Amino acid sequence: MERHIFAISLCLLAFSTPGILADGCNMTGFWRNELGSVFYLSEAEDLTLNGQYLTAVEAAREEAGPERQAQVIGIRNNGREPTFSMSTAWAGGSITSWVGQCLLLEGGQQVLKTTWLLRSLATSLQDDWKSTRIGQDTFRQTNGAILKGSHR
Repeated sequence: MERHIFAISLCLLAFSTPGILADGCNMTGFWRNELGSVFYLSEAEDLTLNGQYLTAVEAAREEAGPERQAQVIGIRNNGREPTFSMSTAWAGGSITSWVGQCLLLEGGQQVLKTTWLLRSLATSLQDDWKSTRIGQDTFRQTNGAILKGSHR
C-alpha cells in the first residue's frame, strides 16, 4: 500500500513541477546562442528563473562590465513548451530583456527562441532615438564547459 501511495505522489509531483515532466521543456542548464553568448538558468517550483548571462558581444568596450556577465531573473509559464521573460542589468547602466518560448524539437532537443530588447543609457533626450535595440536569438542547450572558452 505504501508503494502505491509513493508512486501516486511521485506521478503527481512530476505533472505539477515544471521541468520534471519527461516530455516537456526543462529550462535548467546551459544555453548558447549563435554568437556565443551563454545563459545558465535554474527553474524553481514557483515558475521563477534565476541564473547568469555571459555576453559574447558588446556595443562598446566594457559596456557589460569587465567580466561581461550579469545576473538574470525571470518568470515562465507552466506547460510542455512554456513562454518566458527574463531580464538582466549591466554594469554600464543598460538593461536587456528577453521574451520567448522553449520549444521541443524532434529527437528530444530543446531551443529557446527569443526576442530581445536592449536599452542603453541616453545622454540626452536628443540621443534617446539610438538607445534601444531589438533582435532575435536562438539558444541551444550545451554543457557547462562552454563557459571556460567564452571569455575573449
